[in-house]
Amino acid sequence: MNKKFCYYISYAHSSTSGLGGSFTRVLENTTGRLALRKSSKRWLPNLNSMQVFWHSIMEVYGVTIDVMQGDISDIPSREPLIVVANHPYGILDGLVIGSILAQCRANFKIVANDIFNKAQHLKDTILPISFKNDRDAILLNLGTRKNALKHLSQGGAIGIFPGGTVSTSSRLFSEPADPVWRSFTAKMILKSNAVVMPIFFDGSTSRIFQLASHFHSALRAGLLMRECKLRLDKSVSLVIGKPVSRNILESYKNDPVGMMDFLRRETYKLSPNKNQTFEYGYEFGSKHRNM
Repeated sequence: MNKKFCYYISYAHSSTSGLGGSFTRVLENTTGRLALRKSSKRWLPNLNSMQVFWHSIMEVYGVTIDVMQGDISDIPSREPLIVVANHPYGILDGLVIGSILAQCRANFKIVANDIFNKAQHLKDTILPISFKNDRDAILLNLGTRKNALKHLSQGGAIGIFPGGTVSTSSRLFSEPADPVWRSFTAKMILKSNAVVMPIFFDGSTSRIFQLASHFHSALRAGLLMRECKLRLDKSVSLVIGKPVSRNILESYKNDPVGMMDFLRRETYKLSPNKNQTFEYGYEFGSKHRNM
């Protein structure tokens, strides 16, 4: 069971072709995946439950969470909760959100790529989303939406990255940013009456990853493990915002796209960078846009 955490997670599983999947796996193994395995190998026997996993994972990878503004104690411990965040790093973002929620909630889940269902430690926490264009993906995503609403109705918390993909520059040498945030999240908010809190991650992936993202999807996917490896033994800086007014959210009940644009802007406003822009990042096509 323990081995499955590191050993079976691969973005090759999300490839739409055998050749693309093979290329992604080779690139993952040579640039980051094997290093991540090595870093966690001596810790895995002790990560024998979901709660232990989430309380230990930052220590496993030597990552410290630097809360620049706000406080983890500001996160509600009882009410239905949806935490929305930008998605600058990839894998690490989800691990950090999980680690934060584990400090104040026993019942939380994270909406994430369905490849993370391969990891037994994450399986009970993940609400899987597939970005494939087939019937199975549609059914999976509809099931995830139903399960998310059920979880919220029971007072649970959910972390989600509404951009649906890792922040990418709209042009080769511009600053990375999330694309348009998806209305999937707006539907959860309106149907659940959950408290909504934004978290802003202050950072980005490497320029190599940004350039690769503009050339080929398999190249981009193959370098995501490398990006996680680059953050080992480093600090992740973030800002925890205040709950968003329910009256404001309800004013968007007939405009889910407008709601998500508002929440995206509110999240980016948390940036400590006074020159922070609200420019949209690169859009990776209809399979993400329609979420």
